[in-house]
Amino acid sequence: MIELRGAIQPVRDMSRALQWYQDWLGCSPVVERKGYVRFEVGAGALELVLADDVEDVAPRSAAGIWGVSDIQEHWERLLKAGATAVEDPHQREGGVWVASLRDPEGNRLVLMEGAGESRRDTPVPMAASGESLQSIEVERIISAPRERVWQAWTRQEELGAWFGSDARFELRIGGPFEIYFAPGPGGARGSEGCRVLSYLPGRMLSFTWNAPPDQPTRGWHTWVVVELANIDSVKAVTRLRLTHTGWPKVEGDVQSSDAASGKPDAAQWQETFNYFQRAWPQVMTALERHLGTSPGH
Repeated sequence: MIELRGAIQPVRDMSRALQWYQDWLGCSPVVERKGYVRFEVGAGALELVLADDVEDVAPRSAAGIWGVSDIQEHWERLLKAGATAVEDPHQREGGVWVASLRDPEGNRLVLMEGAGESRRDTPVPMAASGESLQSIEVERIISAPRERVWQAWTRQEELGAWFGSDARFELRIGGPFEIYFAPGPGGARGSEGCRVLSYLPGRMLSFTWNAPPDQPTRGWHTWVVVELANIDSVKAVTRLRLTHTGWPKVEGDVQSSDAASGKPDAAQWQETFNYFQRAWPQVMTALERHLGTSPGH
């Protein structure tokens, strides 16, 4: 399994470079035109761009960073394919394995194994502090007992089944709240690094949340609060209210003083906000279907 963190690479022989990367990656480009080729790589569909206009692309010193599941296997395959060794595979602090090579065009490739696991317990900055002016709110009336809805949010196997394809969850303060949406190397499958902030059994659960791996805001966390209340205990009807907040204040391209330090600008944060405005209603509908109730109430 290969996961790219984004790279633009200049090439002089496009035909050779295209064939070389197709052979290694085992896939065809999604865009191919004269002087320009774009691959989408890994679960996050991040981009590898090959361009023959070397004056308009990133310098050769900017390495493409590749997350791999078996660094030795890819190291040997790349050397056999004509890559040049720069730094042999070696283990760094935290158990991460790293190696680097140059492809036949001279572009530097950095291979990393275990980077997602090493980052799992690393503190992640929150996007905002103080008063948060923006929030996304989704409310549903669910024809199921409150206890049953709570179980769907707090049983690891069940949470992974309806929210994503798998999950890592522990009901404790600081416990993981990691939903995996697609197969791939650690760090790019879903909400790796998210944590339980607080909970009231049967009534409230809050957790940190992050953007998809392909968004510039991925490195900063917002937070989500899920609240449950009985509407009619006899008929087993529950109100579920989800609030996604913790967005930074931004003005133009400059973050205000209550935002965590970082690089995403206002447009990038708005893109992430818009994404979750669309996504959370879909998540609620998936929950309702999982519980066997009619969606959209």
